[in-house]
Formats: sequence, C-alpha cells, structure tokens
Amino acid sequence: MRKLLQKISEDRKAVVGSSLTIPDDLVFEILLRLPCKSIARCRCLSKLWASIFDSQDFTDRYLTISSARPQLLFAFQEYGKVFFFSTPQNHEHDNSSPITASYHMSFPVSRVREIYSPISGLVCVKDERILKGMKTPVTVWMICNPSTGKSFSLPRINTRNKRSSVRSFFGYDPVEKQFKVLSMTFATGVINGVIDYTNSTDHQVLTLQAGKLSWRMIECSIPHYPRCNSVCINGVLYYIAENVASSPTYRDMIIVSFDFRSEKFSFIEVAKPFFHSLINFNGKLASVTSDSNYFDRASTCLNLRVLDDIEKNEWSKHVYKLPLSWENVVADADLHCVKVTASNEVVLSGYSQRSPFYVFYYSLEKETIRRVEIQGMEAFTRFQVYTFVDHVEDVRHKVLILISLFSLNDAIYQEHQVLTIETGKLSWRMIECE
Repeated sequence: MRKLLQKISEDRKAVVGSSLTIPDDLVFEILLRLPCKSIARCRCLSKLWASIFDSQDFTDRYLTISSARPQLLFAFQEYGKVFFFSTPQNHEHDNSSPITASYHMSFPVSRVREIYSPISGLVCVKDERILKGMKTPVTVWMICNPSTGKSFSLPRINTRNKRSSVRSFFGYDPVEKQFKVLSMTFATGVINGVIDYTNSTDHQVLTLQAGKLSWRMIECSIPHYPRCNSVCINGVLYYIAENVASSPTYRDMIIVSFDFRSEKFSFIEVAKPFFHSLINFNGKLASVTSDSNYFDRASTCLNLRVLDDIEKNEWSKHVYKLPLSWENVVADADLHCVKVTASNEVVLSGYSQRSPFYVFYYSLEKETIRRVEIQGMEAFTRFQVYTFVDHVEDVRHKVLILISLFSLNDAIYQEHQVLTIETGKLSWRMIECE
C-alpha cells in the first residue's frame, strides 16, 4: 500500500511540478473519508488508483469507518422502478427534529416480489419479468449498491423444473471474507388436493471468484420448506422453515441454520407458541413480538426471546411493558420490528409510506418510546416501504445471497445451489441435501 501511495505522489509531482509533498499516511486517511460514489469515480482514473481502492487494507478500513456510522435504508417500488433512500441511524434523541432522507439510486424493474436486507452495503431485489422471446415470467435477481448507484443482474439458475419460483436470503463469512449463494429447488406433489412438500435431492454451491467457476455438492440432513424471515449473525444464516421430513415433527416449524464458511446445515427445534420474526440481538439469535400480530396503539408489551445456548437450545424470555406515552406516540400506525440496534433500541417501522412518515425507537434499557420523522419520500405515500437498519457503505465488489427455489407441479424434487459473488464470471454449483 505504501509503495502505491508513493507512486501516486511521484506522478503528482511530475504533473504539477511542485516539491511540496503530502505524507502518505495522510493521503490514505483522506481517501478513507471519500464518499462511496467518489471512490467509484476515482477507481476509474487508472489501474494504480484502482489497485489502492481494491486493496484489502483499504476496503477493511473503509468498512470499519462506515460501520461506526450506520444508516437506515428505505426502498420503494413505483413507476416501473425501485428507489433507495437513506438517513443517519444514530442521531440526537429529539422527537421534534425531522430528518431529510438522501436519495441514492433507482433502476428499472417489472414486478418486485421482495427486497432483502442489505449485506455489507449491497441489496438484492427479487424481480419477476417476462424476458424477450418468453411467454411466462421468470425470476431475475438484481444486486445493487445504493451508495455507489451501481447494479447488475445475477445469472439465471439452471434447474430441472423450468416452472420454479425463487426465494432469497443473504449472508456473509467474516472469517474468509467471502460472499456466497446457496440454492435450494423444491418441487411438490398434490395429495388429496393438499400440497405435499417432499424430500430434496440436489443442493448446489457456487463460489464466484476470479478464474473458472464450478458447482460443488453439499449435504443437508433434514428436508425442509424455507420461509421468508431470516437473519445472518457472525457468518451463520438463520431462517424459519417447515419440517417436511417423515418424522413425528412433520410440518412443524423449525429454524434452519447454514454456516457460510463450512457450508453445513443444522436445525433448531422451536417450542410453541411459535414466533415469526428473527433478529440479531447483541450477536445472539432472537425474536421480538407484541401481544398481537403486530405493534399498534393497543399493544401493551414487547416480548423478546433470546437463544442463550444454541447447543442446548435454551431460550430466555423478557417482557417489556410499553410506556403510558406509547398510545399517543404511535397513534394509528401499524408497526413491525425491523431490528435491535447496538444501543439496544428496537426499531419499529410502518408497512407503507405515510405523510408524515415516522420511524420509532423503543429503548429496552429505559423502556421509553420516541419517534423520528423522515422527510423527502412523500412522492411514495401509500406505497409499501421496505425499512432496513445498519446499512453501511462497502467498496468491495462482492455479495452473497442464499437462493431457495420451490415449484408447484407434479414432479417431486428439490435442488440446493450456492452462488458466491466476487470479481469475475458468475455461475452456480450443485450441493447435496440428504
């Protein structure tokens, strides 16, 4: 890194003709404070500049600085496009001071089915569209970086069932610093008019990196049908699924975990009553619910369940009484839990854009509620809003997405595939699930 900075300094002297120099360490610190979009432009100046911004030292330092100033990320679909906005996540506890959201980017879509939680600054959008020469819609995944305004499409997965639809989950291996994608293809049979989910056969893994890419087989011990809700904690993905194995727990809900480093599955049994939202609570798997299906002015408490010991499957339950001011602060909003921040504040958001639009913060330590008005997104009033917490800027060219495919036809099979996205060609590889 120091040699690269010295070369830039020498080039500057040759062009400017000045004997004044800026210390290399200071140049590095200046570059670290450039906005993400400025880095994207500077990377195009020359191979030398690109090598600096792509170096491990720079990208790691930049991510560390960005993580200290996380953002709220908002996404909307309207006018044949998907739009992204953000605001600072940490700010003064002042309910009376509105915050103006910053517009980042938009790109064309047809019919957005889902927008998934950001992973290291990148977002996956599941779009359904009819491609040229085709009569039926297919699923297309768009990966975008709202901070740089860049986006690209993932390659289509080759499956034996062309009528498959897709579900996606994100994750990241912080040890190997790799982003990956796991794909599971499901088929179903219909028995007495009831959809019957069956065992899986093929699971594929693909690591995207420089050079030739190929699929690898991995194993999965219990067949399952994945649901949408998921969270990635320290390189392990957790998602809710339905057990479809021939066992006494057939069709019971379970939590599936997938380690992105070892590429191994494991499963967690869930006691009833079952909870439907998974979050990261101080590095532990947890769930936040109210005394009803969602949070509204009639809610009286907040229930927090934390997985304290994953080996023993021991959960602790914490009940927080909502303050007297809750009803007036929430008013007529219907809210869902987005996430718990590092300062132990539960972030709650509405399902659709309203005017005015608020994000709510409930402090687990103080048991207080506050709201922050977000301005600048009034054009999307009454449209569905996706709210995400802890969005950061990352200048690396990588992303990981877990893909689950399921279909509704007479064929019975299941495939699991994984895609790891870095630099180079993208393709999928098969993995096994017994």
